[in-house]
Amino acid sequence: MLDLRVPSGFFFTLLGVILIGWSYWRPDAHAPLTDVNVNLYSGIAMLIFGLFLLVMARRAAGRSR
Repeated sequence: MLDLRVPSGFFFTLLGVILIGWSYWRPDAHAPLTDVNVNLYSGIAMLIFGLFLLVMARRAAGRSR
């Protein structure tokens, strides 16, 4: 059975990479009423979370063998 952390980890990792790329490609695109680059910070958070899920899924698969 597929561990749910694997597809979720891939999804969040891919989305984080897309948001980080978008923040560098369009640095002037920011949230209204703020000068903070929300795409960059949310992309970094999603990338870290996605990689964390993938690492946890890999550790769980290694223990079950």
